[in-house]
Amino acid sequence: MSFDHVNLEQLGQEMIQLRRDFHKNPESGWTEFATTARIIDELEKLGLTVQYGPSIHVREKMFGLPKPEVLEKCWQRAMEETSRPDLVEAMKGGYTGCLTVIEGALPGPTVGIRVDIDCNDVEEAGDPKHAPCALGFRSTHENCMHACGHDAHAAIGVGVARLLCACRDQLRGRVLLVFQPGEEGLRGAASLTAAGHFSQCDYFFGGHVGLLDGLDVGTVAAGGHGFLASTKFDAMFHGVASHAGAAPELGHNAIAAAAMATLGMLSISRHHEGSSRINIGTFHGGTGRNVIPAEAELTVETRGSTTEINQYMEAEAKRVCQGAADMYGCTFETRFMGSAGCIVCDEELVDHTIEVLSRMEGVNKIIRDVNFGGGEDVTTMMRDVQEHGGQVIELVFGMPLTAPHHNDYFDVDERVIPLAIRIFAQLALTAGDWRK
Repeated sequence: MSFDHVNLEQLGQEMIQLRRDFHKNPESGWTEFATTARIIDELEKLGLTVQYGPSIHVREKMFGLPKPEVLEKCWQRAMEETSRPDLVEAMKGGYTGCLTVIEGALPGPTVGIRVDIDCNDVEEAGDPKHAPCALGFRSTHENCMHACGHDAHAAIGVGVARLLCACRDQLRGRVLLVFQPGEEGLRGAASLTAAGHFSQCDYFFGGHVGLLDGLDVGTVAAGGHGFLASTKFDAMFHGVASHAGAAPELGHNAIAAAAMATLGMLSISRHHEGSSRINIGTFHGGTGRNVIPAEAELTVETRGSTTEINQYMEAEAKRVCQGAADMYGCTFETRFMGSAGCIVCDEELVDHTIEVLSRMEGVNKIIRDVNFGGGEDVTTMMRDVQEHGGQVIELVFGMPLTAPHHNDYFDVDERVIPLAIRIFAQLALTAGDWRK
């Protein structure tokens, strides 16, 4: 398969600029209104039909939606910032993300490619030495930053669409391109998966830039292990307010209960059968200095190298919370916010992928088996593909890390963008060769 008729250098530069636009205007999970609208606009320029809005989701599976007032505020902001208010209007209520299908000239398999598009809840560094600051594309949205590379992923997805559209005469079968909202917190994949979009995929590719420290651009990890099962939930403690000086004995301190629960959860015994993790990411509570706090809320996540270990951590975390609530005379409840399971990449697809990568210019090193060591929402889609008889793989596109993921100094080595575009496109174009 050849890209000789495509100006790859120009395509790469344009997608780097698109990545910078996404970076400057980041939106967190279920609020990617303007981001999705920009993606749709780019795809429609290619003559593609794009699915978006309520029709691509199952509302009951849209986990971890922001509070209505937050959704409304972000939607209003997007309406002011977008050049396509007609598209943003159709996504009101959090119906973000989109899908499109590129039909090839010849019969063949269905290939799925998923990229994620949401940002992190991080305030970006304002240091002039930080490249986005120096080059004028630092985030303009408070406490929103593409600190994990999803801005690059979104641009890579658009670039893949452009490259495949230019090579339709070489494409056998069809390519489903998925621009997923709400990956952070493992929220967005369940809704799209429940809607049945991936059941016909013969091959399915996920990918992520960075992740593994010490790799340069040109190193690609194909397949691996170590996807951690994970559950995200909010823990709410309800006490009784009272005057902190005149009648403290009449109150029940929700912050005290939440604090006790925080320390208790961080002390949960680990499991002998594999890795486990727990984190309490935020702690909110109280109304005033002289008021016994009646409400407190924690955002909690558990992880495990197997579903069973994650379930153990989740159950223990909730047991600890209940005990802390009882100790301080409070009540306790949880709110489910998202989850993802473990997955094993299909060895046959790993073999095919490595064979393609070994022939590609710009790929200097291939790693077959890596330990991802974290959760990824794409595993929900991948598991669905496997259950319907398809094969799946996750790729990691290496790049030097100037700061860890989810850090306020994180940045993308933009050389990875044109390479990842070519890799995804080449894998889609050669998928027809693998089918027996």
